[in-house]
Parts: sequence; C-alpha cells; structure tokens
Amino acid sequence: MIVYSLKGNNLSSQDRLILKVLKLYYEHNLTQTEVANRMGFSRPKVSKLLAEGRARGLVRIQLAQPAGDFTELEIALENRYGLPEALVVETADDPRATELAAGGAAGELLSGICDETTTLGLSWGRALRGLAEALPAQAFTCGRVVPLVGGMGRAQNSLHANQICSVVASKLGTECVFLTTPAMAPSPQSRAELAETPGIQEALIEGTRCDVAVVGIGAVHPTSTIVQAGYLSLEDFLALGKRGVVGDICCHFIDGAGEPCCPEISDRVVGITLEQLKDIPKVIGIATGAEKAAGVAAALTGGYLDVLVTDRELAETLLNITLHHREEKGELA
Repeated sequence: MIVYSLKGNNLSSQDRLILKVLKLYYEHNLTQTEVANRMGFSRPKVSKLLAEGRARGLVRIQLAQPAGDFTELEIALENRYGLPEALVVETADDPRATELAAGGAAGELLSGICDETTTLGLSWGRALRGLAEALPAQAFTCGRVVPLVGGMGRAQNSLHANQICSVVASKLGTECVFLTTPAMAPSPQSRAELAETPGIQEALIEGTRCDVAVVGIGAVHPTSTIVQAGYLSLEDFLALGKRGVVGDICCHFIDGAGEPCCPEISDRVVGITLEQLKDIPKVIGIATGAEKAAGVAAALTGGYLDVLVTDRELAETLLNITLHHREEKGELA
C-alpha cells in the first residue's frame, strides 16, 4: 500500500480530511465504521471520501506477485476464451514434470468438485497419466470412475483409459468401470457391433452419464498417442493436417474452429461422442506443451471445455494465437 502525499502548502482542508481518512483506514487498519466514529462522520461519508481519494490518485493498492503466481495468465485465458476457470502451472525443463504438475493441479481442482455421488469420466493419454500419477491416495471421494474411450492398443499401458481409471479408482478407494475395447474399431460396422456387446454397451452408457469429465487434447504431432496405439499410421495421421485437422478430443478430430471433421474416423471411435461430451455438466481439459496450442485453442473455441489446466508456455501461446486470429478477422477489441 502506498499513500501519496501532497505538498503541505498546497493542501486544502478537503485534502487533509481525505488523507487522514485514507491513513486511518489503510495504514492503521480501522474499519469504515471505526473511522466514522472517530471522525464524527457517517459511514457512507467515509466510503465516499475513500473513493474520492482513490479517484484522485492519493492511494494506490499494490498486490504481491510471488514466484509461481500465474493468476494474470489465468484471468487473461478466461477472458479471451470465455472460460469459467483456467489453472496455469509452471513449465518445467522436463515435459514429464510439467505433465505431473498439471495433473496435480487438476487433482486439487477435482477435490473441490467431486463427492460420493459423482461419476468421474477420464479419457487417455499423457495428460491423464499425469493426473493418475500425481493424485495422492484418498485425495477426494467419488462414486465411480469410468473410461470415456476404449483402452487397448500398442501404446504404453499407462496411457490407456482403463489403466488410468484403474489407478485413479484404486487411489480413491472407489468403483472402476472398464471399457474392454480398443479406442478405435477397424470399421464403423465393427464399432457398432462392439457397442451392442453386453458389458461394453453398459460401459459406454456410463460414460455419457458422467457428472465430471477430464480429457486430454491431442495435437497433429508425431508423438500422438493415437499413432503410438497403432490406430493410424504416422503418414496417415500427419496427412490429416491437410484436411484442416488441428487436434483431437477423445479420438475425435476437430478443425481450427472447433468443428468436428473426419467423420469416417469418428464413426470408428468406441467411446463418447463430442456432442455427448458437451452434455456433461463439467468438462476439464488438461494440456501442456506449446505444440498443442492450435488444438487447445480449437477445443476452447468449440466450447468443449469448462475448465483448462495448462502450463505457462502453452498459456502464453494460446493468448498469442487468439490475438493473431482476431486481428486477421478484424475482431480484436
């Protein structure tokens, strides 16, 4: 708190009055009622004098900015994308450490949302693995944990939805539902057959009934989990960029405006659809790494996320992408 003084020979009686009220309130920590009683004023008059002092620049409030505080970035993201909430963690030198930090932040967020009645849905990939690994035992309670996509393929077992759900449910001491299918079937026909199989059908329904969902956002990048799992070849996957694809959510590809694309691939996905995802009351997205900026911006623009947990470098890139995009369209305020 800094109170600005005026030269004594220039002070009017009103200046002196305002400065005294400011000092009693800010420096001596009196309440407005206590200042009013001491000065013989009404409380509304004290409030008016304080407001006049701020308007005239006689007082300035400075908030501390400790290391690791990214509230300004969070507010900027919320304002740019119309997000109810954004959480930003520091970008570490090791990407895995950044994933764990974001996962830990998401876990803390979930602890304030979930209770014993909550059905928690989880997707797959590195971001969700970070959540599973960072989550402390008994971090919060929830009714059950369900996968949002199938969990089989060539990728590391720790990246699959079933394994992630199993780890999270074990740590929370709650029930886990399994979706024992690949995330992508070989064809739409085989997907339809799988979806009607007892056990699989019930698990898919459970996914659509989640109260809270946590999803990762993929990028058109050679290290994509979709490629690692063997669902698409690297060549075919990278060629999606020529069709306008910038990222994916739960294996469904989206373009820069957040619109679904590549329906022939979405028709093979054994899991929740994008429209079903939008119907879930709260969807939390976790993404780290600046290379994911285009996909995350599209996911936010498409309205798929209610909360974004991200790292500093990706947050800064998201703000730059948004500003550049709006300038091109003449929309920058």
